[in-house]
Amino acid sequence: MNKADLSKIQKLLKTVTAYKISKATGIGDTTISRWVTGKTPIKKMSLENAIKLTNFAEELEKKNNKDA
Repeated sequence: MNKADLSKIQKLLKTVTAYKISKATGIGDTTISRWVTGKTPIKKMSLENAIKLTNFAEELEKKNNKDA
């Protein structure tokens, strides 16, 4: 199911580099950097990008839970 979770996106942007997020999601690292720096508000991102970021955040959570 496709969903967007703002809290997961915010945590992802604070903890993972723009480069790594870009490679995993296909979203440009400049776009990601603009969200991180606040030049573009996170709430203005497209639903498509929000879903990609949420899915990537959830993948990382699953991987971290397996490693723990």
